[in-house]
Amino acid sequence: MSTPVEPLRLLLLADEPEWAALLRECLLPLDGSAVLLTAPNWAAVDTLFSADRQAVVLATPALQPAPGRCELPTILLLDHEPDTSPTGVSDWLVRDQLNVDALRRSLRHVRERGVLVATLQRLAEQDPLTGIANRQGFQALLTTRLAENEGRGVALGHLDLDNFRHVNDALGHQCGDRLILQVVARLKQQLEAGDQLARLGSD
Repeated sequence: MSTPVEPLRLLLLADEPEWAALLRECLLPLDGSAVLLTAPNWAAVDTLFSADRQAVVLATPALQPAPGRCELPTILLLDHEPDTSPTGVSDWLVRDQLNVDALRRSLRHVRERGVLVATLQRLAEQDPLTGIANRQGFQALLTTRLAENEGRGVALGHLDLDNFRHVNDALGHQCGDRLILQVVARLKQQLEAGDQLARLGSD
């Protein structure tokens, strides 16, 4: 039995009711794979949707969330084809060109771009050998943890493997990698829920 796919939530920020009518008409053939929700502006719903990975914002220029205020992918709704590509958005749709195929293409583009960005961020913050956070990932984790706890109640430990270079020199880098993996596995067994590991350097 296949797991039901959660529908994509399209959050419409537009004063003109024509946009809602056009989008609802385009969504009919999509068999419930996306639902349209409306809001007066981003500030009214940011706490509900800011972390929703199944949501996409569709906004007119007047109601487009301010830069840095919304991390969700945004599709700009325009009355006319722009002379230059709009900045700060994932894609755009033009009113007189809006149809089922255009909406489907735009949503697919936005989702694929979102997956790519998430993958690149994960790769940038993850140690390729161990799968734990690298130095950049550690900085992000630490910043988040300090913000969550207002700088209190955070314990930080640092572990260094003495003479690790001798293992690489005497037995080769593959043995050194296996040693690192064993150390990480043993440390993970000692962690409690919410604890994090990061690898800041070779050892």
